[in-house]
Amino acid sequence: MDDRDIVALFFARDERAIAEFDRSLGALCYKIALDLTGDPGTAEECLNDTRLRLWNAIPPENPVSLKAYAAKITRNLALNRIEKSGAGKRSAVLLELDEIAEASAVSFEEELVESSALSDTVNRYLAGKSKLEAAVFVRRYFAGESGRDISRATGLGVSKVSRMLKQMRRELAEVLRKEGFEQ
Repeated sequence: MDDRDIVALFFARDERAIAEFDRSLGALCYKIALDLTGDPGTAEECLNDTRLRLWNAIPPENPVSLKAYAAKITRNLALNRIEKSGAGKRSAVLLELDEIAEASAVSFEEELVESSALSDTVNRYLAGKSKLEAAVFVRRYFAGESGRDISRATGLGVSKVSRMLKQMRRELAEVLRKEGFEQ
């Protein structure tokens, strides 16, 4: 069953929508939450909350890509859990984004990450990269995948992925600085 069919089930308020979502995208959403939080229990809670958010949002929302829509919900839920768990804990992904922040004086708090201007700037930056580089960046900083997982998915060596990400962080920091993203 594809995204359109699953969304149609949500619109019909058919409970099979949840089962089909789980079959189609549940593992992906769980992995996003697990990669960001590092805790299986928290990842499962995020997945449960994603199901509920989808059920409550569709309709009226009618996402073109259920995969992207669900991934974003899951990612935001996981980031909120990290923030609420407090005690200074930050995921490896957020720590790497802080490296960009240090170089460009940008704060990667969730509100800023969600801002349209920042999203547009990052999207323009990625549009200038190869498809492979953009995919590596998105896998790391949106989906929260580890370097090893990205390596397996792309066929690149782990060290190559690491170097690529480091270079892109430096470049993006410079772009952000030039675009005026300073506190």
